Amino acid sequence: MVKDNFPIRLKEARLMMGFSMDKLVEHAGGAITKQSISRYERGIMHPKHKAQASLAKALNISMDYFNGTSLKIDLPMLRTTSGNQLTEEELIALEAKLSFWAEQYLDKEKKAGISTYFTNPIPKTPVSELEDITRMANFLRQEWHCGDGPLPCILRLLERKGIKVLIAELPGDVWGVSTWADKVHPLIVIDPCPGKTTTDRLRFTAAHELAHLLLTFPKDMEPKQIEKLCNMFAGFFLFPKDTFIDEMGGPKRAQLTLEELIDLKEVYGVSVSAQVHEAKDLQMISDEYYNWWYNERIKKNSMETGWGDYKIPETIGRERRIDSRIGNERKEISSLPLNRQQ
Repeated sequence: MVKDNFPIRLKEARLMMGFSMDKLVEHAGGAITKQSISRYERGIMHPKHKAQASLAKALNISMDYFNGTSLKIDLPMLRTTSGNQLTEEELIALEAKLSFWAEQYLDKEKKAGISTYFTNPIPKTPVSELEDITRMANFLRQEWHCGDGPLPCILRLLERKGIKVLIAELPGDVWGVSTWADKVHPLIVIDPCPGKTTTDRLRFTAAHELAHLLLTFPKDMEPKQIEKLCNMFAGFFLFPKDTFIDEMGGPKRAQLTLEELIDLKEVYGVSVSAQVHEAKDLQMISDEYYNWWYNERIKKNSMETGWGDYKIPETIGRERRIDSRIGNERKEISSLPLNRQQ
């Protein structure tokens, strides 16, 4: 690991706030020059305590953030949905981004008087096969009162259940990551870039990351198998096994039509590809027919252009609502008569 991560942590904090260097200078009240900030971020110069305090105040973050001691982000748990390994610098930058965001989020919750405690409803029994996955997906739906139909907005569902969701750009072809802050606050990051994902793929990514957070796997299980099981969980959580079989008209099919899969995609927000995978996992279709689907259709149209769209937008809003709540409370306090404020 890089010995001094201050340059990366400063840059990530500035970018998370949406500040240019000039804007940061402005928020620091001119106490620090743009040239100094540039040198700090390039690692040419390290700020003294007073300058570091000015930066922390301007960025609305604690001094501990710069020292890497504010929140413990579980780096071993940082798994990418794409399965690709992050470089050391990418990993450090992502940890800084998550640390900055999580500290601010938790501070806002505290100011708004909101509890931040999260409980994993899924038993810590190791899962290792399809039957385990379908059972856990159904169990979670039951515990979260989701019924057996479509989930209109999974990101909002995750927020309601206490999982903190960040929409942000991620490196390369990484679609999503998940981890824990201080081992008690679950975090999920989703990259919404239009060139990288679609609404149905974003939903699948969120459910995949949810599996990483909630499921327990055998300690000796290979990462590739874990990823496969997380994909299975995502599919069956979004489109439950029994519901899928009902929609398909039975447990066995000789063929699947593109038209019916598009119709179901537009209702359940599950891609054509994920539905074909689910049919294979349930042995609804033969391996040979699955391979034909993959080679002749899915592989040739990975973004599923022209194969329907899920119309319900996937958005987040909890943090924004907390911001408005804090801001409204401040306005109400400032509008009180002077004798009531004393």
